[in-house]
Amino acid sequence: MFRSVLFCLAICLAGASAAQEAPALYDVTGVASDDHLNIRAEPEAGAAQIGTLAPDATNIEITAINEEGTWGRLNTGEGSGWASLSFLEMQPGSAMPDAAEVGCFGTEPFWSYRVDPDSIASWSELGEDPVTLLAGDTRRVDAGLHPFVSVAAAPDLQAILVMTPKFACSDGMSDRLYGLGATLVLTGKVSRAVTGCCMLTAN
Repeated sequence: MFRSVLFCLAICLAGASAAQEAPALYDVTGVASDDHLNIRAEPEAGAAQIGTLAPDATNIEITAINEEGTWGRLNTGEGSGWASLSFLEMQPGSAMPDAAEVGCFGTEPFWSYRVDPDSIASWSELGEDPVTLLAGDTRRVDAGLHPFVSVAAAPDLQAILVMTPKFACSDGMSDRLYGLGATLVLTGKVSRAVTGCCMLTAN
């Protein structure tokens, strides 16, 4: 009996952990149609309200979870806030390395790199024409939970994107905070080694 209880407890804890991952995409749930979900400045009910989410809001990127696992951080406007995870449900398969679409970016110089659900990667930088590549599946490093690696190629161009979970990755231009740091290396007709942040987007 005791062994069965321990087994059930382990399964429940594993399920709870899997249901609260970050970064990942979440949907609002359990909020009345005439109500809203508050976004607060800190992960506590008494913190200042800085925004709201509609009762049917979907594809919300939660970039971090507080230590207690009760609040999720999200970006709103030019900053970030916290919403109660009691009213947010994670979309299956939306966390790394299974996320369908990832957008990465950085400054000095301004650049962006996106991998879409069709395994098409695109690189762009200020003042230059965009370049597209064919990307393979994003995967974890061998014998590790992270970082996550995406490799892409095109004629005369190769790209390796390494994404590492970070509690607070900043774009350096706003108070928005992201959950993935990026290191991107391109070789060939474009030669760059840049760092920045990544965000998950809906396909």
